[in-house]
Amino acid sequence: MAALLVTLLTSCLTSAVSHQFTIVGGAAAAVVYTVAGLISPRARLHPIFLFCAATLTVLVLVSSEVNTNNMPGTIHIFSCYIATLALAVSSPDLSKFCRWVIFCNNILLTFFVLGQVLRNPSLKAWSIDNPSGAANLMAAQINMTLPFVLMKIHDSKEQRRLLWILLLILNCTAVMAIMSRNGLGTMLIILTLYILFNHKALSVFLVSSIILLMRFLDELMQIQFIHLLLIRFRIIGYKSMAPRSLIWEIAFHHIRENPWLGVGPGRPREFLEVIDIYHAHNDIIQVAMETGLPASALYTTMIGLLLTLPLFSLRRDRRTFMACLPILAYFAYSWTGCPL
Repeated sequence: MAALLVTLLTSCLTSAVSHQFTIVGGAAAAVVYTVAGLISPRARLHPIFLFCAATLTVLVLVSSEVNTNNMPGTIHIFSCYIATLALAVSSPDLSKFCRWVIFCNNILLTFFVLGQVLRNPSLKAWSIDNPSGAANLMAAQINMTLPFVLMKIHDSKEQRRLLWILLLILNCTAVMAIMSRNGLGTMLIILTLYILFNHKALSVFLVSSIILLMRFLDELMQIQFIHLLLIRFRIIGYKSMAPRSLIWEIAFHHIRENPWLGVGPGRPREFLEVIDIYHAHNDIIQVAMETGLPASALYTTMIGLLLTLPLFSLRRDRRTFMACLPILAYFAYSWTGCPL
């Protein structure tokens, strides 16, 4: 029951009732997870993450008090930051609960997307969303659960394996239907890494295919079907209303103007809405805008430490490496999608 509630929160489907409940409830779930981990007999505390998360929480409170009187906006951003406390503790006793949350998210989001596909077969970008309006987020969350499905395929046999393979196909179909460019790219990266580290024969085929693709790319682009498909997915021929360079220019201007405490929660939306873009396309930059450069430095440290886990896991075994791939999926999303 607890896993189902957390699934509804983390999938943002509770936003159909109240988006504020999703944000605050998700943060509360992260804090409860942290406390449960601490009282677990086999708990392991990570002091650097605890320090960074606690300091970030304090900084966002100071920034909120100084820069804004909008209480809903303050609660919204504060909840996002306090949720990082969940990174400060780990425990094997909670692994079963986490696996259920991952599995439920995978099933719920995949069939939520496919249900919209069946109702609206003429797909185009942004035609699929959830109650919080976060299409990119759904693609990212499905991608973050893909390593779990791939590990199940690797460990299962016969009929069970076929069921997991079917689920993987449905996952990939859902990500493609969302038509999120960073979602598609992240999915391909995860699948490529899985093949390279787990299947020798497929690795040779994959590398050969990539080399041939690069060699005959110009010829393939001349094929009308492929050309139209790339246009439909906005990979070519897409002109943004607000180029990323312009977004970053505006973001960096306000960071220079407010380097220590930022411009306050909610204010980036106000400053960027003139070009119809509500985020800086980079979570580290948005943290700097909202709470200042010191907070951004702490957050960057946390992200950097998380990214070292896949690298160190390569020295152990392939299974540990696969378990760390959701970190890469999150980073790919946060760097090009939305913050926190």
